[in-house]
Amino acid sequence: MASPGMWTKPDPAMVDRFHAALPGHPAAVRRKMFGYPACFVNGHYFAGLHGDRFVIRLPGGIRDRFPELAEAPSFDPMGTGRGMKDWYQIPSSIVETDDRLADFLAATFEEVVQLPPKEPKPRKTSSR
Repeated sequence: MASPGMWTKPDPAMVDRFHAALPGHPAAVRRKMFGYPACFVNGHYFAGLHGDRFVIRLPGGIRDRFPELAEAPSFDPMGTGRGMKDWYQIPSSIVETDDRLADFLAATFEEVVQLPPKEPKPRKTSSR
């Protein structure tokens, strides 16, 4: 069961900090996921907000290239105790300053942007 307050709107200042920290690269596409601000790269979820947390998705062993994420908890939006594969909460030591957050997102972005573009899922047809 999800913890109380996990699905609350982020503070507007937090949203501003998130947007300001994102790389200014044309492949960094801002949109929402789970109703929260997020950034996608080549169709892949890259980073975003969830409640009062900064979240990142680093597939294919990318996380191992960032020792500051060694103790980062898995992102577990439902509070089940089983986090989502390759999704992590960005530690407070990174998000506590704007420069540190921006540097971290820029470095991780450089890894994620090299992933092949995500193939779009085929549209389901109605069985009517």
